[in-house]
Amino acid sequence: MTDPRDKSYVPASRFTSRQKVAQSGRIKVSKGAWVFRVLVILALLVFMTYMIQRGWEAQDPFLLAGIIFPIHAVNALVIGWIFFKSPATGKLGDDLVTVIIPVYNQHGMIETVVDAIFRSTYKNLEVVAINDGSKDGTTDALNKLAAKYPKLKVIHKKNEGKRKAIASAFYNSKGTFLVFIDSDSVVDENAIAELVRAFKGDPKVGAVVGLAKVWNSHKNTLTKFQDVWYDNSFNIRKAAESYFGSVLCCSGCLSAYRRETIASYVPYWTKAKVPLADDREMTTYVIAPKKGKQLMTPTTKNMMKWMSNFDDAEDRSLTGQALMQWKAVYVPSAVVYTEVPDAMKIFLKQQKRWKRGTLRVNFFVSGFFWRRNPVMSLLIFYMEFMYMFISPLLVVTSFIYEPLVLNNYWAPMIILAGMILTGIAQGVDYKFRDPGSKYWHYKPLETLMFAFVHCWLIFPAIWSLRKNDWGTR
Repeated sequence: MTDPRDKSYVPASRFTSRQKVAQSGRIKVSKGAWVFRVLVILALLVFMTYMIQRGWEAQDPFLLAGIIFPIHAVNALVIGWIFFKSPATGKLGDDLVTVIIPVYNQHGMIETVVDAIFRSTYKNLEVVAINDGSKDGTTDALNKLAAKYPKLKVIHKKNEGKRKAIASAFYNSKGTFLVFIDSDSVVDENAIAELVRAFKGDPKVGAVVGLAKVWNSHKNTLTKFQDVWYDNSFNIRKAAESYFGSVLCCSGCLSAYRRETIASYVPYWTKAKVPLADDREMTTYVIAPKKGKQLMTPTTKNMMKWMSNFDDAEDRSLTGQALMQWKAVYVPSAVVYTEVPDAMKIFLKQQKRWKRGTLRVNFFVSGFFWRRNPVMSLLIFYMEFMYMFISPLLVVTSFIYEPLVLNNYWAPMIILAGMILTGIAQGVDYKFRDPGSKYWHYKPLETLMFAFVHCWLIFPAIWSLRKNDWGTR
């Protein structure tokens, strides 16, 4: 990956992001954008009606199942566009905020990351960087930064994984609010203040996630695909989840928690003993808060016990823990720029790890999530969870079985048209929200890439469920 300290390296997204949040809390768009949105919803509804009609006439259950993707897309678009408002409404105050940075082999990036944190407009900070046994010169870089910034506490430890690095930082911190930043992510100067405003605006908010923009989006086609993917993931999906106070993953690149939200969960990370081999003994038992216990079935408790042992989705597991009795929300005005993989091999490795962690956490969350909001749970969470498993089957049946066995050559054309239509709608909307976007037109191709490539990662994710690792490189 590119060294961001190279002065010839210009992070495109850092200078082109022009997305704004209105005083109402909604992401600003023009009147023309709202006309476009109405037309998109109508077009998707017509398309789904047509699919249902053709599937019913042909008595084709596979074609009928194909409407799951557009239904999920319409749900997220309507809720994210119409109902979502930013929760960053409170007055700041002067609470101590602890910024935690788990670090492993980030010599080329860590100085940029730390410098950005200390440029924050929110000043009552303590910063704890945990060096998890880095071998690339990160140790020396952190020591120099500690001499530069008195409020930076650096802890060097042997390599034990991300969750134990975070746990070490937790016990060496005093902040009322805990902000987690990945060691390859650069925060905007107002980001931390916006996260705090969300906590101050609602005492029931226990977890907050900011908007991640791609730091190296200009690099190649793969990073441009990820630029449009990140936009939709945050400004549509997380916005829709946030309306219900139920963001499912407060991403590690920039997330924040009330201290008491995770205080009863983090200690089990320090006790869990997960070998580097395939053994996945469940050696710990996470005791949920009182309200959480009432929502948990015995199976859910066992899933929580298992989930706490792994590093591949610690952000999702922390969010899952918080969701048992708190709100988890999205703040689009808290911006972070994160470096993404620029090689397909590394990207697929990252995505497999994320999907593996998502599986674990979703199995845990599914035991109680339906009680939070039945409508949201069905239309967004459970539908998407189901789609993870059936999407490969839908691809095979739609593009191989239907035309080659049933001679329904029109079936793959309909499915393909739905994917492209959805991708175009999401891409154009990205341009409306962020006029500085350079890669919005990549969204239809990214939709197809994820539909035909990304969905198959469910199989290696399942096969490697017992594996424990963190880091992408």
